[in-house]
Amino acid sequence: MIKNPQYGIACLVILLLAGCARQIGSHVYSDRHVGEASSSYQGTVLSIRKVLVGSERLQDNVAGGVVGAVSGGLLGSAFGQGHGRTAMTAVGAVGGAVAGAAAERALKEQEALEYVVKLNTGKILTVVQGLEDPLPVGSRVIVIIGRAGRSRVIRDTTGT
Repeated sequence: MIKNPQYGIACLVILLLAGCARQIGSHVYSDRHVGEASSSYQGTVLSIRKVLVGSERLQDNVAGGVVGAVSGGLLGSAFGQGHGRTAMTAVGAVGGAVAGAAAERALKEQEALEYVVKLNTGKILTVVQGLEDPLPVGSRVIVIIGRAGRSRVIRDTTGT
């Protein structure tokens, strides 16, 4: 019999939150983009660098905060008696909420590539996307911009 099921719950939550990261690759489309016409522009990669993509605000990680608060409260309730137990439950819930939100933020962070592209029109655009199929500086590319502004950079295989 498990004496502290809180630890098992916390481990399960961490595994579930690990799947919350957005897919940011150039090959990923949401179902609402299917059939949508996008604008495409030819250009050349001027620079590329690795960047970190994630939430800047801790409060954006509500699921981790809620789960952390519940887990921390359960853990805190295992200590003390009477008012002491109530106080430990409250301290555990607050500490768990902060720790859970921080854990969710860390799990959602991803490395990405920032491309600066000079379009054939002379305009310069910057697009951040996933690490797959990196395009070196000087590559001929096509920048695809959807109606909602979602952009991606892909290899130009047109030969023009």
